Amino acid sequence: MAQFEDTMESERDEGNGRVGEILHQLTDDVKTIAHNEIELARLEMEKTAKTVATDAAAILLGGIVALIGLGLLSVSAVDALEPIIEPLWLRLVIMAVVYLVIGGAVAGAFARRLKRDVKPDMSRPRRQAQRTVDAVREAISND
Repeated sequence: MAQFEDTMESERDEGNGRVGEILHQLTDDVKTIAHNEIELARLEMEKTAKTVATDAAAILLGGIVALIGLGLLSVSAVDALEPIIEPLWLRLVIMAVVYLVIGGAVAGAFARRLKRDVKPDMSRPRRQAQRTVDAVREAISND
């Protein structure tokens, strides 16, 4: 009888040790999963930031080139308006107003586009996290 009780106590201790080992492994796995999910989200944010920086640089370069062309076009338009509008100052003011309106409209359109594109796409990390949580829940329920 004493031997039977010793055997039962030994098996109980082994079971507690095994549960502790499983819990330790589970917490390590959850830490790893959380770290990987955070890393995935960070990479997604970096990708978005790089895209925005590239788009902004392209817009800036295009703006500089367009500004040079706009200056040349403005000089040509002011010169071409001389037979119709005699005073130089009036031709310059008219062209300035026209280009301010056009520039404001273009800047507004690109600002709206940039504002829309800045939002990072977090759907992929969210799906990955949900799949991971579902897999952990299923593994726990199967054990």
